[in-house]
Amino acid sequence: MMTPRDPVIVIGMHRSGTSMLTRSLQGFGLYMGRGATRNEECRWTNLLNEWIFRQASATWERPEGVDSLLADPDARPLVADYLAGVTDGPAAIRYLGLRRWLRYRSLCAISEPWGWKDPRNTFTLPIWLEVFPKARVLHIMRHGVDVMASLRSRRARAMSAAAARYRRGRAGYVNNPFAPKRSGFAHSPRVGDPAGGLDLWRAYTDRARGHVRNLGARALEMRYEDLLFEPESHLRAVVEFCGLDVSDHGLASAAAGFRPDRAFAYRNDPALRAFGEENEEALRRCGYEP
Repeated sequence: MMTPRDPVIVIGMHRSGTSMLTRSLQGFGLYMGRGATRNEECRWTNLLNEWIFRQASATWERPEGVDSLLADPDARPLVADYLAGVTDGPAAIRYLGLRRWLRYRSLCAISEPWGWKDPRNTFTLPIWLEVFPKARVLHIMRHGVDVMASLRSRRARAMSAAAARYRRGRAGYVNNPFAPKRSGFAHSPRVGDPAGGLDLWRAYTDRARGHVRNLGARALEMRYEDLLFEPESHLRAVVEFCGLDVSDHGLASAAAGFRPDRAFAYRNDPALRAFGEENEEALRRCGYEP
């Protein structure tokens, strides 16, 4: 019987390059779960993190509520025990898929390199480390102004699409006897304000960097920009950290697809550049000098 392996848990702020890095790692043989979303996240591990967030009345843009759950001596052990049970039970098929489930029957028995990615891991990690005490943690971070701008752009697109759908079908929406509608129009209002988006970036980044400091050799941190500028050397470090066997040719082929022009994109916009200068101290505290 093959020796079970500990997972690699990817943490970091939304829009920080976690999907890009995870996509490369999957190409190198790191199994990240069945049914991946367009963000390279397993739907089942997403659902588990959403469940944890609900216990704390938290959302991805208001994640600090999870701290109340972590500090709850009655609820936290039950949450950890439940997660340990479902990841070791038949529900694990939703991560493993049929073929791997027939082989392993549990996440605790996986003998190949594996893990999962979800920005919410940044706040739920202490509970996951109770389930998988020897897990390794990979953190990728990106300049806060670029993250803020990306979040605002995503929100604007979502709101525009929602408003267009509503205007086209308003009569049906307002006359629906089963109202209210499930989705709304606000779409993450916190990140609509530049200061709110940067503050959220800082909350995730501070929390992730704290985990990295506490875990020592079991954690690896890198900057999105460094990965884009020197992809081959940084990918090599990640591959070794994850215990993957990748040839020099494979690393070089993957590195060729990285675009350094995407680093520090905010510098091309005078308004974003000015915003960065106004928030120089906050950026510096999270590892980004002017």
